[in-house]
Amino acid sequence: MNSRWMALALAGTLAGTAGATNVDFGVSYHGGVNAGNGQSGGWARVGVSDFPALGGRFSAGLSTRAAEVGYARSLALPPLGVVTARADVAVAFTGGVRASARLGGSAGPVALNLGTTVFSTSAARVDPLSVWNFDATDSRERGFNADVSARYRVSRSLIAVAGGEFGGQNMGTLGVEGRRELTRVLPPDEGAQPGDEPETETTGTLTWRAGVRAGQNILGVTGGISYAAESGLNLGLDALVGPKAFGITGSVDAGELLGPGSSVRLYAAYEPWRTASTPLRAGIAATRTLGSGEVGLNVSGGRGVDGKTGYGARLTYSLPLGAESQP
Repeated sequence: MNSRWMALALAGTLAGTAGATNVDFGVSYHGGVNAGNGQSGGWARVGVSDFPALGGRFSAGLSTRAAEVGYARSLALPPLGVVTARADVAVAFTGGVRASARLGGSAGPVALNLGTTVFSTSAARVDPLSVWNFDATDSRERGFNADVSARYRVSRSLIAVAGGEFGGQNMGTLGVEGRRELTRVLPPDEGAQPGDEPETETTGTLTWRAGVRAGQNILGVTGGISYAAESGLNLGLDALVGPKAFGITGSVDAGELLGPGSSVRLYAAYEPWRTASTPLRAGIAATRTLGSGEVGLNVSGGRGVDGKTGYGARLTYSLPLGAESQP
């Protein structure tokens, strides 16, 4: 299947879609050296997302680097609750395929998530910027990886967690998470009587995390804290400390800093213990409404396992099909 045929097929899909479906456009550039993709340069992409079919949602994209397709669906399965599933396939024009699947669900106090990816080409050949994401991306040329996580609600404010990663760097995690709502006392109403209970309002939520991570070339205790304000501001900081390992990650979600419906996020991760992913990653991503759609800008970069640095930027525009133009 050549790229011209795929472009025509995608155009036909766009012409026959409406409703909640979005058409997405993007141009990107990366420079420096990138794991699995040493060539600097730019590329363009067009695609559709949230296209309803077969009881779920399809997505498809065609760039000058790869062709991609995905399908996601949620099912209500009593007594398990809602089960979500997603599958994605990407074919790189330089050769190689990446296929991934993810499944999540819950039963009573237990929530379970499973994911796996099989690939014969690196993530950087499909999207060079992906290796600088906040969440570590396996940057190897071929292989597989899998992850599993389980969460058990011990009480309303305490959760036990366990998980594992397999493939590029096998490891396991155990820990607990707790949360506390932060409140403040409101001034008494004019009609308040002596002895009345003061009224309060929630100002935010504080979440803490503690645990241990152990596996190939990694052993250490973990700890973290997050704060989510009612205004939309979210702060997060996590660290790992061990006999021969250290790592720290942090992020700031600034909420609607650029106006209603906008988002701004900054992140940085320094994890030198990782052997299958980029250890140093940082970036900023912002979106805001423009006309009937949404424009986004993402700038990121980092340093790979080999010590070489890279950087990149992406400008996107997403337009709901059938939407009327805003003044």
